[in-house]
Amino acid sequence: MKTVLQILQFYRPRGRWVLKSPQHLEQLGPLLATFPDATIVVTHRDPVAVVQSTITMVCYIARTNYRTTRPEWYRDYWTDRIRRLLDASVRDRHRLPAGRTVDVLFHEYMADEMATLERVYACAGIELTQKARSEIGAYRTAHPSGKEGRVVYDLRRDFGVGAEEIRARFGFYLERFPVRIEVS
Repeated sequence: MKTVLQILQFYRPRGRWVLKSPQHLEQLGPLLATFPDATIVVTHRDPVAVVQSTITMVCYIARTNYRTTRPEWYRDYWTDRIRRLLDASVRDRHRLPAGRTVDVLFHEYMADEMATLERVYACAGIELTQKARSEIGAYRTAHPSGKEGRVVYDLRRDFGVGAEEIRARFGFYLERFPVRIEVS
């Protein structure tokens, strides 16, 4: 991955890379071995909301490629996959460098995005300039939540499962991090 990133930026090198990859949750050791000076931002969210969003998205995509889909297969696979990612992240939490790790509770981020960005920038040692603040504000104004519509989720109707049935598999995570329950 590091080599690919270097190749992608060969003509226009940058000082930092920003990666968003849930798969890193189960690869914290190799990630930190490859990028030993990385600042790690870990977003914590209701696992049911994550499963719900993921399986809805992959089923939409599957419908463009297959004549029929089996929503229960996506439900079962992604519930297990997300459980394994979160299990590994809890197991390997001790690997994260305290001074370079920011935990972000999703509900707090949604309530005050700028405060969250300030914490992330401070941890990474990056100045959050007035220009950057203005650009962030302009982006938020131009792209308000729901401007292009909203996805309506219904786990029971679309996937034959209730939120509590999925949530039951994530007790280990919910006991560790104070996420707000989003899906009931």
